[in-house]
Amino acid sequence: MEFKSLKNIESSFRQIRLFGIVFLSLCAVITVWSVWSSYRFAERQREKIYVLDNGKSLMLALSQDLSQNRPAEAREHVRRFHELFFTLSPEKSAIEHNVKRALLLADKSVYNYYSDFAEKGYYNRIIAGNINQVLKVDSV
Repeated sequence: MEFKSLKNIESSFRQIRLFGIVFLSLCAVITVWSVWSSYRFAERQREKIYVLDNGKSLMLALSQDLSQNRPAEAREHVRRFHELFFTLSPEKSAIEHNVKRALLLADKSVYNYYSDFAEKGYYNRIIAGNINQVLKVDSV
């Protein structure tokens, strides 16, 4: 009797071990597949770029090589920086907001210019004079 029950217990442990190995194998396969497919998806998304048409419409374009778009990206970056930094309205919060966004597009030297303008009272004169300064970039 005892020998038979020991055999049943032993076969139960083998079954549990077999099911555990199969379960872990399936988990590993699912994990590897999901990581591989997510990298593949991310790579396909990197091939897409979105183009602004004078800051208005968003168009999807496919890129063959990222280096092809660098000149256009650089021109737009420089144009956007100048618009943000030099287009000023007579409200202090609007000036600070635009300058803060412009500083994210530039290096420390622009902050030094901003500090010099602020120390000389340039922004205070714009606010006091109720001046609206608009910069339109015609070429970069």
